[in-house]
Amino acid sequence: MDTLTDTPLASQWLSGTIRHRRVSPASHGFEYHTGMLALNLDEWSAVPRLSQWFSLGRFNWLSLYREDYFDPQTPDLKRAIANQVERTTGWRPDGAIELITHPRYLGYVFNPVSFYFCYDAGANPCSGAIPRVIAAQITNTPWQERHVYCLERGQGRDADSGWHTQAFRFNKRFHVSPYNPMDQDYHWLFSFRDQSLRIHMNVNRGGKKVFDATLVVQREPLTRTLIHRSLRQFPIESFKVVAGIYWHALRLKLKGVPFQTHPDKLPQNDPGYRLGTNDRGERVDFTPDDDNNTAKVHSWRT
Repeated sequence: MDTLTDTPLASQWLSGTIRHRRVSPASHGFEYHTGMLALNLDEWSAVPRLSQWFSLGRFNWLSLYREDYFDPQTPDLKRAIANQVERTTGWRPDGAIELITHPRYLGYVFNPVSFYFCYDAGANPCSGAIPRVIAAQITNTPWQERHVYCLERGQGRDADSGWHTQAFRFNKRFHVSPYNPMDQDYHWLFSFRDQSLRIHMNVNRGGKKVFDATLVVQREPLTRTLIHRSLRQFPIESFKVVAGIYWHALRLKLKGVPFQTHPDKLPQNDPGYRLGTNDRGERVDFTPDDDNNTAKVHSWRT
């Protein structure tokens, strides 16, 4: 009997869709199916042993490499995240830390964003528990720079449909897309209900929405059978993500969307010069007059 595959893991698989919509200065949108790993960091070494096609630190169809994630100089990823969250918020995560990410496919990975859901002791992510802190690690294309926004749980809102939503409004501190300028702000919504997770991100400029992205996924138990099924459904997920980024960037260029210079290449007297480079836990959130449910957001460059 294979004890590992017969024992349920806390880690799960997320299946669903992701949608991007640009409103201004040109209309553009797309939607595709996706699969992601919801990895309980206590199971970092255990999960790859579920399948011969999944490896830790070496080439395979699927693989996890420590260097792809936060503070690779600290060998234990859970400790690295816990240390940074404690320095930033004063609270040291005492429950599960769950990494929402794409693993490497055939040695290649690109995660525009990976989320670290940090839970209170005893909270069960599989039952719709609300993370106390969410650390969102952003990677930009093509520069491969990284930045983290640390989101602290606030009052939140409960809907009659059973969804609980945490809202975050904050100023942009990191150059993500060559088609998005730096003078923007974000409105992020994380919604939880049982086995369902929904993440919606609005990008605003001058009080008007210019872009949004929505991830809607369902949790499933992570098993050998599911891993093999996901490989059939999403055999080259990371390649698909990168190819899609460049394909849609080309379409935006053809639609006349202006190209935005990276802040590091702006004149030194420009307000946007190197914006965000020296972030070390700075508060970037703000509370609009019509919304008292937004929560604390810190920002730092990694």
